[in-house]
Amino acid sequence: MVSLKTVLATLATVIGANAAAGSLQQVASGFGTNPNNVGFYYYRPSGLPAKPALIVAIHYCTGSAQAYFSGTQYANLADTYKYIVIYPDAPRSGKCFDVHSSQTLSHNGGGDSQGIASM
Repeated sequence: MVSLKTVLATLATVIGANAAAGSLQQVASGFGTNPNNVGFYYYRPSGLPAKPALIVAIHYCTGSAQAYFSGTQYANLADTYKYIVIYPDAPRSGKCFDVHSSQTLSHNGGGDSQGIASM
């Protein structure tokens, strides 16, 4: 029979393995053209090289930047491979990004894609 102490130690190890070393940071304004007010969060691990890679991690409908940060491995992998992760947050009530309007599908058209590209 496995002891409670062993189970708790195993759970602590698993939970710790899924926790990023740093925290999600929000940028409220001042990052460029953002006509739809897409939210901007980022994760920056310590020890980055001079020119780190950048990944944009776009959440699913009904999700959030915070849920995607804590529910995926992007930040953990950023700690290992030393890159920055941008987590946009959909601005509308259903928490879905605009992926179909002519504004979003046009370069500098004024949709969610322009706000994300400005990040």
